[in-house]
Formats: sequence, structure tokens, C-alpha cells
Amino acid sequence: MHSLSHPLDDLLITPVLDGPFFIDELFQRKFGHAAPDFGHAVVCFYRKNRQHFIPLSFLCFIPHDEVMLVGGGMTDGSVFAQMQGDVGERLRESGGALYHMLKFGFEHYKDQCEAFFGHAGDPRAYEVDMRAGFEPTRHKHLIANFHRPISDERKEYLTGKIHAIGAF
Repeated sequence: MHSLSHPLDDLLITPVLDGPFFIDELFQRKFGHAAPDFGHAVVCFYRKNRQHFIPLSFLCFIPHDEVMLVGGGMTDGSVFAQMQGDVGERLRESGGALYHMLKFGFEHYKDQCEAFFGHAGDPRAYEVDMRAGFEPTRHKHLIANFHRPISDERKEYLTGKIHAIGAF
């Protein structure tokens, strides 16, 4: 079994200090604005060969008081055309890049927050989020991962607090 940072031999999931350096152009094409230069940028790289690493996916973990907001998830579909052998097929079969990035982030940042929150309006992304460990809340599109034992009252408080900030 591979570690969370290496779901397949030719993939590496890692925090990076300057997310926009790696993914800004793609982020602008996908979302219409610059990539976030705040929070903790996590990038999944595909290793085409020993000298060529290609950013495949991006996800941002943003500290917000006692929780971590998760957003900006995207995958560069064009990278799949460059993948050699059955890497792309094996990645899809194992849950996909964003699934693995969420699992990595939940483990990597677990000691830095009481819970993770996301905003999932896309049905396909929502399905991946649920498989990775998020759960729905009573607020449309707001999802949570309560990775620590906390009371229902505390969950409700945190959920209400994050819902009040709106989509992120």
C-alpha cells in the first residue's frame, strides 16, 4: 500500500509554499481569477520522467479560526493525455486525484483544526467529497469533516459559524 502522499508510483501529493507558481494559469482558466496566494496550497504532481514533473491537481486548505476551509479543488484533465502506461486508469479507479488530495489534507492538517469545511455545488465533486470523508450539513452545499470527537452542540456551532461566512 502506498502512503497518502504517493497514491501511485508516479504521483506525489505535497504542500507547496507558492501554489500560484504551479497552477495560476490553469486556475484562471477554470475559475476566472487568480489562484489563492493564502492558506496551505497542496499540489498533486505527475512524474512523467525523472526530470519532468507536471502539476495535475490543486487544493487549498485555509485556516479559519478553529477550523480549516477546503476549496479551489481542480484537476488539469490534459495531464491524463501525457500519462504513461495505466497510471490515469489506476488513478481514476482508486478514486481520482482530488479524492487522494482530500485524504492527504485531512491527515496532514488534522492537528491544526477541529473540523474541515467545504462548499460543494458540483454534483461530481460532491460525490468525491463524500467518499473522502466529508458529510452533508443542514445547509445546502456546505459539507463538513468532523475528524475529532466533538459534541453535537459544538458541530452545530461550527457549522453555523461557517455557514454565516457564505460560499468560499
